[in-house]
Amino acid sequence: MSKPLLEIKNLKKHFSQGGGLFSSKADENSIPAVDDISLHVGHNETLGLVGESGCGKTTTGKAILKLNSATSGEIWFDGTDITQLKEKEFRPYRKQMQMIFQDLDAALNPKMKIYDVLKEAIMVHHKDLTDEQVKSRVKELMEMVNLQQGKLTNLPTELSGGEKRRVGIARVLAVQPRFIVADEPTSALDVSIQAQVVNLMLDLQKQLGLSYLFISHDLHLVEILSHRIAVMYLGRIVEMGPAEKIAHTPKHPYTKILWSSLSDGSVKEAKNNSEEGNWGVYDFARPSGGCRFAPRCPVYEEKGRPSICTDVGKEPMLTDDAHTHVVACHFPLE
Repeated sequence: MSKPLLEIKNLKKHFSQGGGLFSSKADENSIPAVDDISLHVGHNETLGLVGESGCGKTTTGKAILKLNSATSGEIWFDGTDITQLKEKEFRPYRKQMQMIFQDLDAALNPKMKIYDVLKEAIMVHHKDLTDEQVKSRVKELMEMVNLQQGKLTNLPTELSGGEKRRVGIARVLAVQPRFIVADEPTSALDVSIQAQVVNLMLDLQKQLGLSYLFISHDLHLVEILSHRIAVMYLGRIVEMGPAEKIAHTPKHPYTKILWSSLSDGSVKEAKNNSEEGNWGVYDFARPSGGCRFAPRCPVYEEKGRPSICTDVGKEPMLTDDAHTHVVACHFPLE
């Protein structure tokens, strides 16, 4: 079995939250946005990462790309531990690991024409190219993302949402990456445009052999695009496995509730729509011990609130199931 292109081991990213203007250093609290997760992405593979807003998905993507420094853990890319590399040492890997940012407008300089946006991206890692070579590369990128050459003289504000997203993808492709973190790449787009973006990403993956970490609330698109899916809850991976199994035969109660948000063939944001009410990720305090999903878990209630689910030191760990489908739950679903 070949080694994965990307592997992260026991990754943690904690943020400090001060107690106020007159608080001492000792009053600061550590917020575990990403709390000891391990996952891998293979060559030419897409791993979907899902969960409610605030669970740590985007922070995970940024930590992998070293846009946020990890608190602890290891990040391996193509067999090399890049966790502690200085920026100069990491630079050769930077062009191989890129990110499609969620915010369409913030991702593009509104004062730069599209040609200059792409030229700048190309020249960052290829300073020795001639003007003709740059023009040729820009033309190639526009063809890759199915954008008309006439758009090169436009400013980002003159483009539609779908066109901005294609420019963003073209800019990422300009440095010839192998791994891309796609953070909500279809957000703020019409359904028909979303489908076009997903098809474009699939085509580019086949043409260029790309690997994706696909972060999204849109569970239907995640299922279509991903080979495997990881489900995140309050900074931890609670289930991971083949896309079809995660979507249709989940083992974790939280995963089952997420996918129940897809009803009548419509796509909804991942959240609970059950009779218990509409709960959000911040509506419950994180338990001091045991399973952090217990306060919201229907199985925990059905079984009479067993102490194993809340005991300190008894937080469920991911357990292996034929090396393909893992779940962190004391009472996994059948």
